[in-house]
Amino acid sequence: MQNSVSASKLTRDIFTLTGSPPFIGLISNLGVFTWLSSAVICIFSFFLLSPTNYQEQKLKNFIGLSGLISFWFMLDDFFLFHELVFPQLLNIQESLVIKAELIWLISHLIFYRNIVLKSTYFMILGMALLMFGVSLGIDFLPIHVDYGRSTSNWYFLLEDGSKLIGIATWCFYLSTVCAQALLNAKSSSDSQADSA
Repeated sequence: MQNSVSASKLTRDIFTLTGSPPFIGLISNLGVFTWLSSAVICIFSFFLLSPTNYQEQKLKNFIGLSGLISFWFMLDDFFLFHELVFPQLLNIQESLVIKAELIWLISHLIFYRNIVLKSTYFMILGMALLMFGVSLGIDFLPIHVDYGRSTSNWYFLLEDGSKLIGIATWCFYLSTVCAQALLNAKSSSDSQADSA
């Protein structure tokens, strides 16, 4: 067993360890829960769907990969991959990690553009991407933020609030995609059963 990190630091609640009130990081934690919800809904739907043609298979793949992307972003937010882990432990700049994530997300959406544009409520997805863009734009503004002063509240509300709205909208979008795919699969199997 390793000795560099005590077992209590790995097993106890963070608020107990730090003496912080339980509302610390509330918005960030809600974002993590929402990323996880998106991932679980997509991966669960992926395993429920049994496609009967190429288009249904492509939709199933879109749902599954969207779940994996959501799961990665949940891990990134929870363990601070792009902010701490990659820059400090692996010496990879935060901006490179964010660019790689953006390339992955955009490539995913471009590859499945026919599914996105023809089979989903893509305007909801557009709203999610807009909110992510607002959050990223604010994050990379060339301004100094005093983390201890109350005048920085607007900065954090705009950056983290738009990010949370983006995550919630992303989750809603994927939930509607999964629900529609499952309803279509059920009605297709019901009609096949009736014709048999």
